[in-house]
Amino acid sequence: MRAIRFFEDWVVIGSFAMIVIVTFVNVLSRYIFKASLAFSEELTINFLVVMTMMGAVVGIRLGAHLGFTYLVENAKGQVRRILLITGTVLIVIFLAVLLIWGGEMTIAQGLRGRSTPSLGVPQWLFTLSIPLAGLLGILRSIQALRTSLHEDTSAEAVTRRLASEAAPVVDSAEFSSEPTSDSSELNGGRK
Repeated sequence: MRAIRFFEDWVVIGSFAMIVIVTFVNVLSRYIFKASLAFSEELTINFLVVMTMMGAVVGIRLGAHLGFTYLVENAKGQVRRILLITGTVLIVIFLAVLLIWGGEMTIAQGLRGRSTPSLGVPQWLFTLSIPLAGLLGILRSIQALRTSLHEDTSAEAVTRRLASEAAPVVDSAEFSSEPTSDSSELNGGRK
C-alpha cells in the first residue's frame, strides 16, 4: 500500500509541476518572443485531467472530500452502518463506471492510434488516468469504509487525523544535546 500511496502522491505532484512549468514557459515565451507555444494548452489540459483524477483518489484516501455527514456522524449502531455501506456502494458504482468506460475509451484511443495534435503524444497515456483513478478510488473507498466502520468519524476525529497526516514528523533526538550513536559515527567515533 505504501507504493500505491507513493504513486498517487507523485502523479499529482508531477502533473501539477508540469502544468506550472509549461504555463510559466509559455508566459515567458509570449512576453519575450511575442509568440505562444502551440503545445502548451494541450499539455496543460491533459495534465489537469490526470491531476484531477488522481487528486480525487488522494482525497478519498485522506477523507477530504466534501460530504453531508451530519446524519452519519449522529447515527448510532446499525443505522450508521447501513448509511456508511450505502454511501460506499454508490461511490463504488460511480467509480466502476469510470473504470469500465474509461478503460474502453483508453483502449479505443490506443487501437486507433489517436495522438495529441501538437506533440503527437499517444492520447491514451493521459486517458489512462481515468480508469486508473476508478480502480484506485474503489480500493480507497473500501478502505475508507472499513476504517469508518471501526473508528470514530466525527468531524473532530477527522480533523485530528488529517492534521496528524499533514504534520511533519520530527524525531525528538534531533533536538537533544547529547550525541546519538548515529552522530558519533559521523564524527569518526569522537564525542
